Amino acid sequence: MKTWSMAFRNILRAKRRSLITILAMAFALGIMVVYTGLMDGMIGDMKKNAVMLEMGHVQIHAEGYQESPSIYKRIQTPDVLLERLAKAGYTASYRLFASGLAAHGNSSAGVYLRGVAPDLEAETMRLPHHLLAGKWLNRNDPKDIVLGKRLAKTLSASLGDEIVIVSQASDGSIANDLYRVGGILKSISEEVDRAGLFMTVDAFRYLMVVAKGAHEIVITLPEDADLNAAASTIANMAQEIEVSTWRQLNPALAQMIDAADAFLLPLVIITYIAVAIVILNAMLMAVFERIREYGVMKALGVNPYEVFFLVLTETIIMTTAAAVLGLGFGVPLAFYLETHGINLTPFTEGTTISGVALDLIWHSMVSARTILLPLVTLYVLTVIATIYPAAKAAYLNPVEAIHHH
Repeated sequence: MKTWSMAFRNILRAKRRSLITILAMAFALGIMVVYTGLMDGMIGDMKKNAVMLEMGHVQIHAEGYQESPSIYKRIQTPDVLLERLAKAGYTASYRLFASGLAAHGNSSAGVYLRGVAPDLEAETMRLPHHLLAGKWLNRNDPKDIVLGKRLAKTLSASLGDEIVIVSQASDGSIANDLYRVGGILKSISEEVDRAGLFMTVDAFRYLMVVAKGAHEIVITLPEDADLNAAASTIANMAQEIEVSTWRQLNPALAQMIDAADAFLLPLVIITYIAVAIVILNAMLMAVFERIREYGVMKALGVNPYEVFFLVLTETIIMTTAAAVLGLGFGVPLAFYLETHGINLTPFTEGTTISGVALDLIWHSMVSARTILLPLVTLYVLTVIATIYPAAKAAYLNPVEAIHHH
């Protein structure tokens, strides 16, 4: 039996129904390719923002610092650790932290002082390049500071304004000095936006009377690095101090990213169930219209498996046509959104998820999974939807089918 030629003939006999079925599948496939790309892009951007803007892949702290932060709990020899990390191929920077009060004019706000090494921070993290206005810190300008976005708004401070900072130094004295706003950050996270005040590590040491040490060492890894293996290696370099991965530092974000990734396939399947119902209906109609034809075929010696495969072939042909059309508009659109993105500024400015700021431009991320997951799921569900109509045609009684009206 010429299965493929008969399948094409049967499809063309009901042009309108076949066209509607193909277009429904093509539209669903194209939309799901774009949706998968956008979801992968959102998950990737959230992970990148959480890791590369502020948190890093791995952090090192003094023993007990995370449970009870204190200006006195410091890594005593950060330079030694930084040298070891550099030799191992890791990029790292160190930080100092303290709480204080900042004032400008009649406005004041509690701040979280962050002393950073400007050059090391710029090499390690994306945060120094994530400025809304102004410039990043320079060790030659110790009086320059960088403010979080909401903090600058709370203080009604703009570039060049002078900010008074008051705190308690490590020796118990009153720490206070006058600084100048050199830069304002874009949205980073709830904590940084609301209270983040960055200064050079030298300015921090002078203000807070901290001669040596660091509260935190932040490390970024190559893209293909194994996070847990790297953390284990770093822990062996850093004895008697705490080593934490970004997943341990922000478990809520890690769980949300894993959940979003895991729920993608069920969402694709749910969407395609509607398409499967359309295919089931179309193939049942096709079988009922050709009951006498199938009866004659079986009377002439065509076995049930050939009839079953004939109906299945019709579905595969329509699905393949839909795949060409769906990928024809879905893939280019996904690539376009990967480059240009969707501007969410009117909807998400300042919005955070698990403390991580959302990008204002939502980009797609196109990969093999972006295409294969919707495509393979479409083929699987359409074949499943065709099993019942194909089985019904295959097991028709030839005599009853020939006399069917």
